Amino acid sequence: MILLLSVLACGRPDPARPPEIAWDRDACAWCTMLVSDPRHAAAIVTTSGATLPFDDPGCALHYLAERAPPMLQVWFHDADGWRTAEDVSFRTGELTPMGSGLLAVPRGTAGAIPLDEARRRVEAK
Repeated sequence: MILLLSVLACGRPDPARPPEIAWDRDACAWCTMLVSDPRHAAAIVTTSGATLPFDDPGCALHYLAERAPPMLQVWFHDADGWRTAEDVSFRTGELTPMGSGLLAVPRGTAGAIPLDEARRRVEAK
C-alpha cells in the first residue's frame, strides 16, 4: 500500500514546477510549429500531468479558449524564464512566431496589458 501511494505521489504534476520543453523538437499543441524560441513559449500543465507546449502566447490562449483543458497551471516564458499566468503581463505589437504580437513580461510592467486583456484580443481574432 505504501509503495502504491509513493508511486502515485511521484506521478503527480507539481503546478509550482516550470514545464520542460525540448526546444526545436516539441511541436506547438495549437499550430504544430516547433517550439524554438523560448522568449515566445508558453505551456499548459494539465491535471493528468501532460505538458502542452506552445510556440506563441496567442497559440496557448487560443487553445485555452477553444478546448478548455483540465489544467493545473499555465506558464509563459519571458526573457528571464518561466512565469505563471498569475505573474505575467504582455507587451503588444511585438513580432511573434504566429503573429499574436504578445510578448510575456513580468506582471505590472509599465505599458503592458494583463492576461485577461490578452485573452480578449486573441479571442476577438
